[in-house]
Parts: sequence; C-alpha cells; structure tokens
Amino acid sequence: MAERQKTVFITGCSPGGIGNALAREFHAHGCKVIASARRPEALTDLTELGLDTILLDVNNEDSVAAAVKSILSITGGKLDILVNNAGTTYVMPLADVDLRAFRSLLETNIVSVVGLTNRLLPQLIAAKGLVVNISSCGESLPFPFKGTYAMTKAALASYSKTLSVELAPFGVRVLNVTTAFIQSQLGKRAPPPPWPENSLYSPMKGLPQGAGSGQRMLPEAYAKQVVAESLKGPGWLEWGPWRLGGTRETMILGTLSGPMWFLGFLGANWARFITLRMWKFSILTDALKKKTV
Repeated sequence: MAERQKTVFITGCSPGGIGNALAREFHAHGCKVIASARRPEALTDLTELGLDTILLDVNNEDSVAAAVKSILSITGGKLDILVNNAGTTYVMPLADVDLRAFRSLLETNIVSVVGLTNRLLPQLIAAKGLVVNISSCGESLPFPFKGTYAMTKAALASYSKTLSVELAPFGVRVLNVTTAFIQSQLGKRAPPPPWPENSLYSPMKGLPQGAGSGQRMLPEAYAKQVVAESLKGPGWLEWGPWRLGGTRETMILGTLSGPMWFLGFLGANWARFITLRMWKFSILTDALKKKTV
C-alpha cells in the first residue's frame, strides 16, 4: 500500500518570508501543502507552483472557521503538520507602549495561535501529527524596544512546552523553533510607529539595533532545516527524555543563533550586561548626566 501523502498547513505565507519558504520546501519534499495569507495576491506565487492556498486572517473568527472547514475538505480529516508562523512585531520602549497596539500584538502572536491550534486538534490527533511554532530568541533574551514582541514569544515558548505534555497521550508532538536573525518581511511592510516626542529614550531614537544588522540567514536555508526536522516523525525509540531519531521538541536557528544560545546559557545577568552595551545605553546615561549638571 502506498504511503499517504503528508499534509501540511502553514499560516503567514506571503512572498519573501519564512512561511513562504517553508511552504516551498515542504512542497519540494512531496507534501500536500496548504498555504495561507490574508491577501489573495500574497499567495499567487504558491498557487502557480500547484500548492493549495486559502485566505486566512488569524484574528477574524469567521475567517478562521472558514479556513478550518477548507483544511478539513483538503486533508480528509488528517493533518500531519501545523505550522503556526503568522505574526507581527511592535517596536517601542516599554514605557511608551500603546495598550491597544499591545493587545493587538497579543491577539495575533499568541491568542490566535491557541485558537487555531485548538480548532485543528481533531485533524492533528487523527494523524498523530506535529505542531510547529515559530518563535524567536526574544523568548528568553532582553531585546531593547522589542519587549512586547518578546513577551508574546516567551508566551509561545511556554505554550509549546505545556502543549507538548498535554498532547503526548494523543500522539501529537510539538516543535518550538527559536528563531534568531532571518532575512524576512517581518516589520518591513509597514514602518514602525514613531516614538512619543517626550519619550524617556529620545536620545536613542533612530539608533540601529545592537545585533543582527548585518547579513542574515536566508529564509530558504532556514526552511530546509526546519522542514528536515519536522519530517523526522516520532522516531524509533523514546528513552527517558530522549526521542531517538525523531523530531526534537526545540531547535534554535538563524544568524547568531550560537551566540544567542550561549548568552541564554550564561543567564540573565550576563544577557543584561551585554545588551546594555551593545545597544549603547551609554548615550542615554550621558544625556541624563548633562540634564542634572
């Protein structure tokens, strides 16, 4: 009997981004890929490749319900891999955060992930499938002025850990991909909101970020490694905390992922010490000293 073609559903597949590259790579491995995005024009290139595409706004309940119905029709009730990739960012000092923007960020980056995953659980359980959550190094490191984004990714990482435990009896696995610096479209489609004129951090306004400003890993290279890991399956033996030959629970990937891992290993004090210097907070402290003179 021929092996059933694996089915994969991916959110956030606009051109130039991680989701689009993942869709292409899963397709190249012979999977039946269902790619989604909010705008039909963002899916044209994948449709032309022969992928199934559907429109999905992860923050719209009607859109989610329609997407789940379409996925069920395409998969026949068995979804092997769900990739929660859709997300957005918000660059702003924590002291200046607009709460409406913060709530919107939480809805997109974590609440919608939980909601969509829950709706697709029957199909994932039927296939003894895999949930892949695309997270960020911000989940454990203090990236200045991206604190709200980091909070959502820390929540996503925590969600992945607990979900892995709760779904284990059903044969569903979870992979949390901690992403370092990737050349993607995140935050590029719209300029970041301006800081308030009276921001405490005005002396640092316009400074480049302290890390990841150089050449970054291409989405295609990133996708190859994520897809290869995702397709390993459950493995041939679970022995204590190890799953031999199977998909890992976590992986870290991207430019500077090694140093990011090491910084996390060193702990919060070292991360704070290095971050304060890389982002040149000395500019702010010098400005504050001049004010007091």
